[in-house]
Formats: sequence, structure tokens, C-alpha cells
Amino acid sequence: NRRAGLFFRKYLMQYIQKPMFAPSIMSINECFGELSDLQLADSLSLLLRLYCEYRKYKPSEPLEKFIFWGKMMLSDFSEIDNHLIDNVPALFSSIKDWHRIDEQFRHLTDNQRSALSQFWKEYQESDLHHPDSELHERFACTWELLGPLYESLRANLLQDGLCYEGMLHREVLNNWDKIAQERLREHYVFIG
Repeated sequence: NRRAGLFFRKYLMQYIQKPMFAPSIMSINECFGELSDLQLADSLSLLLRLYCEYRKYKPSEPLEKFIFWGKMMLSDFSEIDNHLIDNVPALFSSIKDWHRIDEQFRHLTDNQRSALSQFWKEYQESDLHHPDSELHERFACTWELLGPLYESLRANLLQDGLCYEGMLHREVLNNWDKIAQERLREHYVFIG
């Protein structure tokens, strides 16, 4: 990020004894933005686009009730893409199939499995897990929509050449071999 870049520049100047051109310093998003034709959409636009997609499944959902969940969904979608999860539909399988999800993701690191396990533990101990709870019903319905919402939001954004952070990262990494050579710099150093 920019803050890490400022510290890097400060410490670099302490070691340089003669005048020189400073290296180009940019955030990961700026770097990946140079390597892709996609443009990062602002958070409000993303939220409104997701809301429009969500309303295809829940037409009566008011925006004010959706905002909290929408922000969480966007964050989750970005995390999924940042971790390059291959089988996204399986991740969003029904809550009833969480044991099957655990089995399908045996290849995850211990930390990733621990985080997934912690989520399910917290879910089971919360009001969301009790079948008679209104929160449980809402959570279960929303969970079942996440896979289709993820796919439809991505398609909607790609159609307009837009993306969110994780989507940008996934697109660049998945298409690395297709990036035009003139877009690439000679060296990259990641600091922070």
C-alpha cells in the first residue's frame, strides 16, 4: 500500500550515497490495474450493482436492510478471489452440506481449515443455527443465493469492464500468460 511505499522510500534514501532516480512505487491494486483492462469500481457502485443482482432473487428486499449484508458479501467475494478458490459453487453449497464442504477443501492449509471450522462453530452456537429463529431462515436463504450472486455480479461487472479488488487480482493471476509484454515491467519487488 502507499504507507509501506513511503517507509520504503524513506529507508532507501538513507542507504543511497549518490543521486539516482527513485523506483516506481505503487500499491498492489495500482500494479495489477496496469496489467489489466478492468477498472476497479468504487464501493458504492459495487454495493448498488450487487443489490440489483440480489433483487432478482429477493425483489422486495429494501436497500437499507441489504446494505450491511451486501458489504459483507462483497468482502467475502473479494476474499474468495484473493485466495483463488477454484470451486466457488462448492464453497457456497447448502448449509446442510457443510461436512461435504469440509471434505472438498482438505487441500486447504491448516490456517484456512481452522478459519472455516471457526466459522461453522460460531454459526452453530449462534441464533442463526436455531431452525426456529428468523435469523436462521434469513441466513440459510441468503447463503443459498451466494453462489448465483457471486457469478452474476462477476458477469455484470465484466460486461462493463469493472471489477472489485479480489476479482482484479484473480483476473491478472489467471491471465498472466496473456498479458502483453509491453505492460510488464522488467522487475517487481513486493514490500510491506
